[in-house]
Amino acid sequence: MRFDVEITAKALADAEEYYQFIRDHQESPLGAERWWSGLVEQILSLESLPLRCPLIPEQSFFAQEIRHLLYGSHRIIFSVDGHRVTVLRIYHSARNRLTAVR
Repeated sequence: MRFDVEITAKALADAEEYYQFIRDHQESPLGAERWWSGLVEQILSLESLPLRCPLIPEQSFFAQEIRHLLYGSHRIIFSVDGHRVTVLRIYHSARNRLTAVR
């Protein structure tokens, strides 16, 4: 079964912020491009078997099931509704626990 993957504006903004951080602060345009390509690859992997990913540790704070896929030091936070995967946040794992995803 194939799932449609949608990325929220907030998740895209999260990803763009980290991309710019790598590019500007680590002075690594090639590293930023590699990170972005890997992120896209991981997100697209959610088109098949998104339920392979575990629920987030903070699940008790949310009414709907929220899952995550680890990508390096980041968590791709998403929900699954029917045949749709919605990427809610791209969250650096060094941050505090999630309290909201939208």
